[in-house]
Amino acid sequence: MTEPPFSPPPMPFRLLLDEALRQARRHFRAIYPPVAIPVAIVSSVVAALQAVWFSNLTVDLGSRPTFLSPGYWLIILIQVGVLFVAGTALQVGALDAVSERPVDMGRAWRFSLSGRVLGTLALSGVLSMASIFLCCLPALVVVPLLSFVAAVMVEEGRFGASALSRSAELAWHSPPGPGRWQEKPLFKVLLLLFVGVLLSYLVGLLVSLPFQIPMYVDIFRHAAAGEDTVRRMSSWIWLQVPAQFLNALASEAVAVYTSFGLALLFHDARGRKEGTDLRREIDSMFAPPPPPLPLSGEPPL
Repeated sequence: MTEPPFSPPPMPFRLLLDEALRQARRHFRAIYPPVAIPVAIVSSVVAALQAVWFSNLTVDLGSRPTFLSPGYWLIILIQVGVLFVAGTALQVGALDAVSERPVDMGRAWRFSLSGRVLGTLALSGVLSMASIFLCCLPALVVVPLLSFVAAVMVEEGRFGASALSRSAELAWHSPPGPGRWQEKPLFKVLLLLFVGVLLSYLVGLLVSLPFQIPMYVDIFRHAAAGEDTVRRMSSWIWLQVPAQFLNALASEAVAVYTSFGLALLFHDARGRKEGTDLRREIDSMFAPPPPPLPLSGEPPL
């Protein structure tokens, strides 16, 4: 009878969350500020430009909506690109920390801004956005399949389509044995991303409420009096600039946590997939221990 291949046991999801939190707390000061501050500044600039455009729109309500102009969408595209690059820089830092390498966020930013990395991120982003636009349901598979792209670029030096296919290969890998779909990396990545999105939403809500509640109260009060609510909103829109700054800081704090979770999942998935013959290799290198000697007075076996 053939001996089944050996595979390291998968990391339980609860242990993964606990270990990601421990690693994030340990390396937070080294990883968080170099990424969170630039992202918060870019988000504040975008919020300020949106406030300017909205203010100009309320001056002449009969004019062409400025949010449909090419410049508006260019700024939004730049913001999305900055978020993608910043997320990759976070994962580089998390992978270095998990692999016990020195954490250098300057190197992480330089790596994330290199041409091959940007091209790979653009390809991954296009596929992810296309899956979201297709009724969102395909994104539940496509996005987790591409979640290891940054880790593959960092740890294996693969880029482009090779990085995407390798990420999908690791995420789709199933542990040996029937009925263990819940241990599939794809399923764990989906749960991890859900936890991250939920935390980001809750933290963002707590940060935004102090800025939004006075605006809504004032708008509803003037709406009840029959006054123009659009022009009243323009007087409050600038309050969203500091709100966006704080919201970006809070979201990046959660992103540090999810980055460590993805780094741990990547090493767990690769170790289980590539370690199927590990037990046989160990047995071939080391002879089994000799049998114990019999006690005095006992007949040998």
